[in-house]
Amino acid sequence: MQPVLSIQEVFEGILQSKKSAEFCTNFFPSRQNLDAWIGRKMLNVQTCGETVFFFRRDRDFWHLYFCSPNLDALQRDLSNLRELGTERVVTDLIGSPESLDGWMPAMENAGFQPYKHLARMARTTAETALPRADVTFAERRDIPAILCFLEEAFDRYSKQLPAPEEIEAAVDASQILLSKSRPMFDGLLFFETHGVLSTLRFWAVASACRGKCIGSSLIRHYLATQTGVRRFVLWVNAEDQDVVQKYQHYHYASDGVVDYVLTNDCMFG
Repeated sequence: MQPVLSIQEVFEGILQSKKSAEFCTNFFPSRQNLDAWIGRKMLNVQTCGETVFFFRRDRDFWHLYFCSPNLDALQRDLSNLRELGTERVVTDLIGSPESLDGWMPAMENAGFQPYKHLARMARTTAETALPRADVTFAERRDIPAILCFLEEAFDRYSKQLPAPEEIEAAVDASQILLSKSRPMFDGLLFFETHGVLSTLRFWAVASACRGKCIGSSLIRHYLATQTGVRRFVLWVNAEDQDVVQKYQHYHYASDGVVDYVLTNDCMFG
């Protein structure tokens, strides 16, 4: 694979494989993400047969994205992708369960196996309560502690953990909330708001501080301050009913979109 040097190179790669109505892809990056990945030399490209594959480096593994004219071509080209035999790779299939049924055999035949089943949940209104006084925005000096907290609290293979530069950008954009009642912090909520859409990316409370309504303060402050948002979304482990019910308590509900997170044989072999 070769480093991607420009966004134009990404667009050309997508167009190269977009030849029919059966076109299949799991690559939906924002221009902002592409700029960041290319600038940090995190994104690579590999053409194999009729399929263009993009590899994004993340800590000790790669995220794999594909653009292929059809599922038959994808299955054939995956089987010839040598990186799957030598590198640790995670890939995501996003859509309705029905639309993804035909994709799974192609992925499994290439050596991928199910790792996590995520479900998207959404709500359409902001909170009417007042912002919470015990919640503040993160500052740049908090970045190392935030990175450490996220890496300890969340699974890096399924949760798309941010790089330090991404945390810095979120801090500068006032999109990380902290509950600070001790020298470090007790909990955080990391979100992305773009226009009328807001995505809750990470919400967690330190294990020693649970049961003190810290999580409630964070999410109610978040929902109360995003007054211009018309749709709130998040991804949750569909098999963890305790967490699903927690979000339902805050009026989130499944919207029918899932993310099947798959790993290759090199991940844990």
